This record gives sequence, structure tokens and C-alpha cells, in this order.
Amino acid sequence: MKTGERRNPSRPETPLLAVIWGATSGFCLLLVTVAWPEYWRYVAPETSPLAWWESVLLALSAFSCLLLAWDARVREERRTIRIGWLMVAAGFALLALDERFAVHERIRDRFLKPTGIRLFPWMEEGDWLIPLYALTGLAVAWGIWRLLDVRPQARRIFAAALVLAFCAAAMDTVNVRSLDLAMERLLQSVEEIVEALAMTAFLSAFLLVLATRLNDMRTDVH
Repeated sequence: MKTGERRNPSRPETPLLAVIWGATSGFCLLLVTVAWPEYWRYVAPETSPLAWWESVLLALSAFSCLLLAWDARVREERRTIRIGWLMVAAGFALLALDERFAVHERIRDRFLKPTGIRLFPWMEEGDWLIPLYALTGLAVAWGIWRLLDVRPQARRIFAAALVLAFCAAAMDTVNVRSLDLAMERLLQSVEEIVEALAMTAFLSAFLLVLATRLNDMRTDVH
């Protein structure tokens, strides 16, 4: 029997996931409401309160993956599993730092934008890093998918996270300077909210696997 296949009628992680999703949804709604009618004020900017929350979600994902790597070591599982979780943890930690300090935006504006090169006609000059992030994410997605095999629900949430992340990345590639101000604010606000939902979904998938494995460990002890 694989890890996570035991039937457990109680799902102690369900309230935790409800809190996380409620926090993301409630925080987005709060930021829009307190600034209304300037709904974009605390949502769209690169260093907005919503960007801070996104960095927190990414950091929590990194920590969850680190715990999963530790759990795999305790169980003396294959080295590839331990290294896999460590690599995922490192990736999300880097994304958290990027989100918190707007690293890729600074690199784009200072070094890449002056080249005047566009990957696609609708993109801004030098805006290459988001597509590279997206391609890297797709390249490692199958490996993460295999790591999530202990909980089918985690895989479904991970798939939803990938779809949301792809939508956010696609919106982020649009050259907002080609839009009028109202459309620019709307697009950036929607993109940031979708991005926050994607990060919440990634964290949820990792927490489901972590809860399943810890519950199995507790069952084995008893």
C-alpha cells in the first residue's frame, strides 16, 4: 500500500486549507475595498501589500517542501525524492525573494529593456524573464507531479495552480504601456489576484501531501 492510501475519515488539514484560501480571498477583497474606487492602489503595484502576501505564500510553500524533504529522509526513501523536494523548496524560496523585492522587474528595467528586443509583438521590450520562468516551471512540473503521487487531490489542485499561473504569466507579458490607463490598472490588478490564487493553490497541494505523510507516520507509530 502506498503512502497516503489508508482511509482516514477525518481530514485535519481541511480547516487549515480553508483558512489559507479564506485569508487570500479576504485579503484581496479587503485591499480592493479599502481603496475603492481606486481599487488598484494596494493590488497592482509591484511592491503592494498583495505582493507581500504572495511572497509569504511562496515562502510557506518552500518551507512545506523542506519539511517534505525531511520526512523523506526520516523514512529513508530514495535519494531522488529527497533531492526533488529540496530542489522544489529552493525554487519556491527564490520565487519568494523575487516577489518580495521585485527582482525580475528591476533586472528587466535596468538591463534588458535598453536592448529594445521583444520576444513577441505584444510584449514590452526586454520583458523576457516571465516567459523563461514559465518555461522553467513547465519543465519541472512533471517531476513535481510525480512527487505528489501520495494524494490525488493534491495533483488536482497542483494542476489548477499551473493553469492559474499560466494565465497570470500570459497577462504579465502584455505591454501595459500600449493600453489606456484604466485598462492597464484593471489588467494588472486581475493578474496579481490570479497570481495570488495560483500561489495559494501551490501551497495547498504541498500541504495536502505533507498532512497525508505526517498522518501516515502517526498511524505507523500507533
